[in-house]
Order: sequence, then C-alpha cells, then structure tokens
Amino acid sequence: MKIEKFEDGLAICGDCTSQEVIDEIKNVLGDSKLKAVVTDPPYGTIIDEEWDKWHEGQKNFVNWMVGWTNTFSDLLVDGGAMYVWGGYGIPGFRPFFEYAHRVEYETPMRISNLITWQKKRAYGVQHNYLSTREEILYMVKGNIKKPATFNVPYLDTKRGYAGYNAKYPAKSEFYRRNNVWTDITEIFSGKVHPTQKPLQVFEIPILANTNEGDWLMDPFAGSMTAAYAARNLGRNWICVEKDETIFDSAVEAIKSTKRKR
Repeated sequence: MKIEKFEDGLAICGDCTSQEVIDEIKNVLGDSKLKAVVTDPPYGTIIDEEWDKWHEGQKNFVNWMVGWTNTFSDLLVDGGAMYVWGGYGIPGFRPFFEYAHRVEYETPMRISNLITWQKKRAYGVQHNYLSTREEILYMVKGNIKKPATFNVPYLDTKRGYAGYNAKYPAKSEFYRRNNVWTDITEIFSGKVHPTQKPLQVFEIPILANTNEGDWLMDPFAGSMTAAYAARNLGRNWICVEKDETIFDSAVEAIKSTKRKR
C-alpha cells in the first residue's frame, strides 16, 4: 500500500477491499463520515485490460460488488449517496442488472434513480442498434426521500418560460437536470486510464449530494477524476487505485493542481 496525502484529500494505492486500506480510510476520516461515494468499478470481462478480467462467473462477481457496497456504505452518513457506473454487459454476463436487483436486499443502499449518460460517439454492429449509453445507479443510504444532501442540479440552458402551471412557477430560469444526461462529451484522446470519464460526470453528483468541506470517495479511482472534481468544488476526497503505474501518474498530475475553493 502506498499513500499520498494532500491538503484536501488522500490518495491510496492498494486494493480498496483490503482491511489495511479500509483502516487507513477510517483513520483519515476520524469522527467524520463520507457524504458520497462516486465510482466507476470494473465491469468484469468487458474491457480488454487485465484488471477487468473475471473468470469466476456472474454470481461471484456480483457477490464481490455487494461486498464492497456494504463496506463503503458503512463509511457513509445516513442519507449519504452512492453513484455506481455500469453497462448492460454481454450474453451470459450481465452483472449490473443482478447487482441492481440485489443491492436493496443485501445492503443499506436504496436505488433512488437510474441515470443514463448518452454519449456522443456510437458503436455497434450491423445487425443491432448502435449503442450510445452508459448507466449510473444513484443510491441513498436509507430513505430515498431523505438524502443527507441534495442540491438541485440545473442545466446551463434557460427555460424561456415560467412553467406549465401559473400556481407553481419554476424555481429557476434554467432547466432542471433530468436522469438522461445528453450534454456531456466523452473523452476521445489523451486518457490516463482506458475508462477515464470526463470531469463533469463526477462534478454533477458531487455538487448534488455534498457541500463544501464534505468528504467523498472513489474506491476505483483510475485517473482520479473524482479528486479533480472535488478540488474544483471545495470538497475533501479519498481516492483508491490498485494499479501502481496509473496511481503514480495520477498523483503527479494532482500535485500540479490547486484546490479552487
């Protein structure tokens, strides 16, 4: 395990499910708890990378997902948020669907919404519809009607009208963000990590479910985009990445940035 400490966060190189990593996270948090976990975990056999290879079947993969969900939910405040990326998989291996079914029965997390990130670039084969989407499970620890924090997210586009009902005018001149995100372009080049996400897909949930000074975590951090988003928004962060080469590269890049708030 390697540790790099920053004024506003902590980067750990290690297995996020190991006890020594969990102990270090608890040590850093002290009496505090996380407000949010925002993460893009391995999908299992989908990406042609060694870290995404899984040979033990869907059930065992989902057991692993449920296991770390329980681990990290223990670190969340009541009403804390967890965002987990996933896809629809391949024939014979569709763990995201099974995970979405089991997570409410086997962990304290409850599904509040299913978000679709509509990408700009499509891919596919001749005999099927093109694919342009990725899914995000938005979950709350406990009652979904009582998240610890929810700052209503808005788009940059103005409404142009006050609302459909004069008795209930719109609360903002901007459109409220819905659960289909169409305004974010994926990263096409210059990635540090093969599944690196654009900054905005981390900033949106962080802004919605945390306030300045709150702690958030990404246990499968990759290029540590979560850390950049947290630094931009004045949040405290913990990022865990298992691959030492990617970890070292991400840490050096973070060292060249400054907290903006």
